[in-house]
Amino acid sequence: MRGFRSRRPGPRFPPAPLPDDPVDLSRRAVRTALDLGFVAAGVVAGTAAEGWAGFRTFLDGGLHGEMQYLERDSEARRSLDSILPYARAALCVARAVPPGGTGNVARYARGEDYHYAVRRDLKAVVASLRKAAPAGAHFRVCVDTAPVLEREWAVRAGLGFVGKNGMLIVPGLGSHVVLGEVLTDLALAPTATAVDGSWEKCGGCRACLDSCPTSAIRAPRVVDARRCLSYLTIEKRGPFTPGEESWLEGRLFGCDDCQDVCPYNAGPRWSEATSAPEASLDPVGMASLDDAAFEERFGHSAVRRSTPEGLRRNARAAVARTGV
Repeated sequence: MRGFRSRRPGPRFPPAPLPDDPVDLSRRAVRTALDLGFVAAGVVAGTAAEGWAGFRTFLDGGLHGEMQYLERDSEARRSLDSILPYARAALCVARAVPPGGTGNVARYARGEDYHYAVRRDLKAVVASLRKAAPAGAHFRVCVDTAPVLEREWAVRAGLGFVGKNGMLIVPGLGSHVVLGEVLTDLALAPTATAVDGSWEKCGGCRACLDSCPTSAIRAPRVVDARRCLSYLTIEKRGPFTPGEESWLEGRLFGCDDCQDVCPYNAGPRWSEATSAPEASLDPVGMASLDDAAFEERFGHSAVRRSTPEGLRRNARAAVARTGV
C-alpha cells in the first residue's frame, strides 16, 4: 500500500449533470461488474463514512503499528468526496480469490497482483458506464491503495457483512475475496436497502478468535495489527523481535488462519487437494534473493509489497526455525 496524496483544496470540476435514469445506470454498473467476473457488486449512495469514528479509535490505540499512511490519510477516509470532488455514489465489488490449499504465502497473493486485475476490470465497467452516462460525469477507480474504508462501503452496498475477524464475508462464498470501488459524481440509485454496519451473522462462533496464533483479534472486529502475522510479514519494516520471529512458524507472506477456520469458508474449494504451485516459496532461495531478482519475480505479484529486504528477513526467520 502507498500513502494517499491529498488533492488540492477545493473542487477541480463541476458535478456531473443528473442522469435521466439513475436506476438503469446502477443496474448497468452491477450487471457489467458481474459479467466481468466479480462475485458481488452493489451501488451505495452518499459520501460520509459512518464508521470513521471507530477507525479513529483504532488509530488512537496504536493498533495500526508502523502503518503511518493510515494515520496520514485518516481525514481523507471521512468522505468519498475527499478522493473525488462532488462524489455522490460508489459501485463496490468483490472478486473471489482463486482456490488453493495451505502454504507459506497468503492465498490472495498467489498469481497476478489483484490490484492490476481488479483495476483493469473496473476500468472496463467505467467504459461501459460512460456510454450511457451524461457528458461531464467523472469516475475514480479505487483498489486498496486509496483512502477508502472499503469494508464499510461494501457492507452498505449489500455485498455482505464483516465477521469477527474483521473480514468482509460474502454470503455463499466466504471471506476469501478482494475489494474494489468506482467512485462517481453521478447520482446513482442505491441497489441495497440501508444496512446496519454492526450487523453480522457469526453468532456465538469464536473460531477465528481462538485460532489466531498470536491472539491478534483482541475482540470481535478489533484486530491488533502489531500482533497480526500478515502485518508482520508484509507491512512491518526493520528486524523482528525474538518473540515476533517465533510467531511466524515459517510464513513468508501473510496468514490465512482466521479465514481458514471460518465456517463460511468451509468446503472443497479450500481443500489441500487444490493447493496451487504459488502456495509456498522456498525459504532458502528467498533468503538470498537479490533486489533485481526479487523485482523480476514479484514485480507483478502482491508479494512485492513485502519489499526485497522484508521477504529476505521473513525467509531467514523461516530457515532459522526449520534449521534448513
